[in-house]
Amino acid sequence: MSFQLPSGPVPRGLIPNAGRVDSQRLLSVVAIPFAAAIAMATAVAAMGGVTDPIAEAGGPMYFVLNFVKFCYLAVSMAHLSGALAERANGGLPAGLWLDEMDRSEPESRESFWHAFPNHLDGAAIAGCVTMLCFLLT
Repeated sequence: MSFQLPSGPVPRGLIPNAGRVDSQRLLSVVAIPFAAAIAMATAVAAMGGVTDPIAEAGGPMYFVLNFVKFCYLAVSMAHLSGALAERANGGLPAGLWLDEMDRSEPESRESFWHAFPNHLDGAAIAGCVTMLCFLLT
């Protein structure tokens, strides 16, 4: 059995129990926090000030990694709290996805959890990137 991705069918064993890949949620877990970290690091480095924040952090790599840690930790906590809210209160359309309001009825709870990445997948991915940054610094 296979499921459809934007690029075509993928063998079922690639992402176990996933019925579909939510590209918007995947982008929000993987790419957007990284872009935000780079933008924040660039803005802080450009401001400078009395003390040089890059030298204070221990060099450019550590300076950027601190912002990456911050952004991915925030994403991990947001997805973890989303998972808790989803399990405790049930699914309500939050207006976070572009096509969410076009549907005639809200997405069922089970179909939400069979998408990749769901909230737990998002928290795990972001948490792993955070831990990797802690190991690199």
